[in-house]
Amino acid sequence: MLDGARFPREKVCGDYIEPRGLRVLEMMGCLKTLEQTFLLPTTKSSTYVDGRRCYNGRIPFYGVHKHLPKHGYIVPRDVLDNVILQTAVRAGATVHMETYVTGFSVTRSGVTVEARHHGQSIRYHGRMIVGADGVNSTVARTAGLFVDDPRYIALSQRAYADGHEGEIGEAAFFFDRDFFPGYGWMFPMGQGRVNLGVGMLKETCQRNGFAVPQLFCDYFEKLKRTHPRCKSLQLSRPPIGRIVKTYGCSGPNYFDKGLLIGDAGCFVDPMTGEGITPAMESALIAAYIILDLLPKGLVDTKALSVYETEFRKYFDPSMIFLDLCAAILRDPHYWGSWKQALVRGCMLAQRDSKFAATVGACFGGLEINPSRIMAGMWVKVAESFFGTGPTGLLERRDSTINGDSLSFQEMADWMSESYLSLFKDPFWHFGWMLDGQLKWIRSLSIMNAGMPDQRIKGVRESSP
Repeated sequence: MLDGARFPREKVCGDYIEPRGLRVLEMMGCLKTLEQTFLLPTTKSSTYVDGRRCYNGRIPFYGVHKHLPKHGYIVPRDVLDNVILQTAVRAGATVHMETYVTGFSVTRSGVTVEARHHGQSIRYHGRMIVGADGVNSTVARTAGLFVDDPRYIALSQRAYADGHEGEIGEAAFFFDRDFFPGYGWMFPMGQGRVNLGVGMLKETCQRNGFAVPQLFCDYFEKLKRTHPRCKSLQLSRPPIGRIVKTYGCSGPNYFDKGLLIGDAGCFVDPMTGEGITPAMESALIAAYIILDLLPKGLVDTKALSVYETEFRKYFDPSMIFLDLCAAILRDPHYWGSWKQALVRGCMLAQRDSKFAATVGACFGGLEINPSRIMAGMWVKVAESFFGTGPTGLLERRDSTINGDSLSFQEMADWMSESYLSLFKDPFWHFGWMLDGQLKWIRSLSIMNAGMPDQRIKGVRESSP
């Protein structure tokens, strides 16, 4: 194993590990070691929209599946990655730190990897190579699989801060006009420390000239003003930036005598930008394939193409729908409409735990069922529009929503935003619409095929 860093080392990340990731860490024998660092379990969440808290309660899809933990953990990457590394060493891995890979070449017998260590050039020889070297993957570049599409790239800044009041494992998410499409987060880690940050789509930053460092500064000040337990936060060190590439731009991720996993292969949730669990899952899929093919000497492109077949079977049922959702949200002109929908969705989720677990799964859920999500949304829309059912009755009772009149107003607002988007950049607008339609067709094909979300079972149970 070759790595350019010396461990333990810091890595820019939200540090959040959800229940499916904890399951993998337990399989690896890492979880007990991590829990000895006195981690704060995350069981609750809150959602803020333009500074107003619209949802506050338990995470609705945690504790539903008995075979998964009922919580998540915030684990700094200098701790997490070092524990994983030491576990790999105990399992027999040979590790070369401060060894930066500069490229590789394919030979008849395998691959030759070029690297630099303390200014010296070194070569390593092996039968195949696995690129786990992140979003700027040298392995992907050398293999001709590197992608750089701003539609699927998020730019972010993250920092640690101290001064959070109360030992409460409540993840907070912030949606705001100033960083849409994107969001801010605040994850309590215990002992008054939090992981906080903000991310936005690269395409939007380029088109509108946004600077992520300034977005972070603005977000940090808003966080201290709006969150009741964050008013005394102080950054422990300056924020650090990173980029993530989401599943929407994932390619075949295999080549002659090699595979790509993790961020190098774009295994990242398109809606949340979460990549720790998908990275580990992609590594497991790759491991099972390597263990099967390598002893047989089958490491050419044709043999390794089974990797794409398997990871598509595993990830596509959930990730394709999430990619569709992310694509629809790409146009910032629709913030007004999406804000109304988000506020209403949070209000319904606060009242209806089943709705929260089903539809809320679009953002960090453990099991994605597109058909149920769409059905749940349309039922609530119909109830609101016609003023029937518990949703419509509650809205009329609370005088918060005026049933059909508001629905017509929302449609008028949507049309107005569409005309504005079309007027400002007609070519981009038509491209965005076409992209959404193509993703919708692809998502429908998966729904019609009845492909279930394999990620809830895990890689071992889902593998043939």
